[in-house]
Amino acid sequence: MKKNILLIISSIFISLFAIELILRLVDHQPFIYRDTNSPHPTIYKNDNITGWSNKKGIYQVKIDNYNTVVYKILDDGSRYSGNDLSNNKNKIILIGGSFTLGQALNDTDTFAYRLQKNLKKFNVKNFGSGGFGTYQSYLKLRELYEKFDNISYVLYFFVDHHEVRNIGDASWMEYLSKLASQPVKLPYVKLDNSLNLIEYAPLEYLTLPLSNHIVLISKIQKKIMRYILYSKKNEQVIATQKIILKINRLVKMNGGKFVMINLLSEENKKLDYEDFTQKNNIPFIDCEVKLDSNHIVKNEGHPNELANKKYYECVKKIF
Repeated sequence: MKKNILLIISSIFISLFAIELILRLVDHQPFIYRDTNSPHPTIYKNDNITGWSNKKGIYQVKIDNYNTVVYKILDDGSRYSGNDLSNNKNKIILIGGSFTLGQALNDTDTFAYRLQKNLKKFNVKNFGSGGFGTYQSYLKLRELYEKFDNISYVLYFFVDHHEVRNIGDASWMEYLSKLASQPVKLPYVKLDNSLNLIEYAPLEYLTLPLSNHIVLISKIQKKIMRYILYSKKNEQVIATQKIILKINRLVKMNGGKFVMINLLSEENKKLDYEDFTQKNNIPFIDCEVKLDSNHIVKNEGHPNELANKKYYECVKKIF
């Protein structure tokens, strides 16, 4: 009996060792936090509504040995755009992810700064936040309407990867957690059988003991998250469109104008959203810039100052 038990235990151990070895041979890695030039977690703080939000302060973030940028985050969580802080001016609210924030750029190199410089009768407030999807942008906007009056425009800057973020994709949460050097919490949505939107509070990415040492355990934790966050095929597109409709209703209800602006999408997806917004009477502008080597921050990958200048030239047509 003892021999049989030992044989079973030995067989299990050998099998697990073999699986671990095979995973490593095909270049799978355990769950390890990354040392990167991303502003995570420096400029962000935990947020019970949006998962994280911009943190007040002035931050120097090193991109590489030749480039360090400065982020100035104001008291209200917006990135400085050269605005005066008078609450009497009508406001233009910018929402979106890292492209909107102006990741890897100095404050004065962002398209938000150019907008403020040339639209002096408005107060341009940049509430872009790295990693945000459409749903987090909606949640942030809902908070802003409780804080601010006189919001004339809300501009949502869309990148097609926002769709995945909205449904709480496990791979996306794993990636963010590695960047943040801690398990992130992400709010997300699903659809019920009648295609109604179901909203979920921020869920923390699961990290199992020894997942930072053993590939197999890191795979198991990711499988668990995928099971929890399971979505049906194409659910992310329908869910994203429903969130956009919620943003549009919220802005209209408060007497403002909502504009959806594309910054990066596959061509077929861009056409689908043009059609969707047209059917729902939502202004849609395509401001995409080809992100070749001339338009990205070297050694980082986000749109550079030149790309942001082109974004500004496109967006200013709204006004």
